[in-house]
Amino acid sequence: MKTVKNPVLILLILVFAITPILLVVKPGFTPHSNQYAEQTSTTGPMSNNGQVEYILVVDVTNRTLSIPRNISRIVAIGPGALRLVVYLDAVDLVVGVEELEVKSCIGRDYAMAYCDYIKNLPIIGPGGPRSPPDPEKIIQVKPQLIIMSRTYVSLYPPERLESETGVPVLVVDYGSPGYLQLEDLKKALLLLGKVLNREERARSLASYIDSVLVDLDSRVKHIVVKPRVYIGAISYQGAQPFTTSQAKFAPLVLLSTPSIVDELKPEGGVVSVDFEWLIQVQPDVVFIDENNLKLVVEDFSKNKEKYCLLRAFREGRVYGVIPFNYYHTNIATAIANTYYIGSILYPEAFRDINPVEKADEVFKAFTGKPLYSLFVENGYPGYVDLAVFFKCD
Repeated sequence: MKTVKNPVLILLILVFAITPILLVVKPGFTPHSNQYAEQTSTTGPMSNNGQVEYILVVDVTNRTLSIPRNISRIVAIGPGALRLVVYLDAVDLVVGVEELEVKSCIGRDYAMAYCDYIKNLPIIGPGGPRSPPDPEKIIQVKPQLIIMSRTYVSLYPPERLESETGVPVLVVDYGSPGYLQLEDLKKALLLLGKVLNREERARSLASYIDSVLVDLDSRVKHIVVKPRVYIGAISYQGAQPFTTSQAKFAPLVLLSTPSIVDELKPEGGVVSVDFEWLIQVQPDVVFIDENNLKLVVEDFSKNKEKYCLLRAFREGRVYGVIPFNYYHTNIATAIANTYYIGSILYPEAFRDINPVEKADEVFKAFTGKPLYSLFVENGYPGYVDLAVFFKCD
């Protein structure tokens, strides 16, 4: 093998070997090879020739995108998208919101935390799981990035929205609505943290999530005897009666505790049961989704004898949970519910937990603000025994 003896050539080779690649690309550049996703620009906002610099990322649809490195104007569309932005403490970058977000903030943890700010932003479209985006309104607020929920992809392809607005569209996802797929959540947070210049915040929140999982596991892993639990009146595409439940109910999954309806739908999902079946299986403890508490109370007043055939109602073991599936999963609310449910089912294992204080700790970890009292002030009973509503004597 020949050796290179030219000292100038050797010097040039060494310089290129140790110098990081400076990536400067035009807006909207979307290479198709995933190897580009591994070559992320790590330089400042402007290159030496004055061009804006971009980072390359791969979203959940496997699309490679070039995004301005230090963006200051974003919009988030579709179920769950704005929630992730708020969790990352990046709401100050948001320049427009969907109409759904401003109609009412109650019930969505992220919106309750920043309701005054959100309600004063321009409307960029209707919002909702079945309403397509409005590219003309989005253009009017001049975003540098559109963050799209994966639930919108089949409704309105991101490539189409990109071509109509001239703005990169980053698709995000953190699992199925109504469930806690926390590994998917952490991936979504870390991806957005990189794009929104909130990497430290994303790592901190991912670490907090891990600490919650470790804590919950340490409390329940040695518990062998577990009560029979039923979650009633689960909201699903509107109000539902007491006989609507959910298999693989997220807080129970975190507590390694099955619901009595899990056997009916092992893969998880909404389940409608016959009241006679409930009487037959006899849950030890009942929780009611407080979105539909009024419906259950009204039905109880008409059919008291039927409800009182359930031992949990006769013995006063009926409790409320704050609903957490509203425009995708409200992660903080679901985790707060988990600690409350744990304190009811396993009081010894959760003896050091004050559910209200713990809820506010969780809300602050995700949104920066305590929110429990806001739920109560806006009509939710909160973490209380509901036996007062259901007297069988």
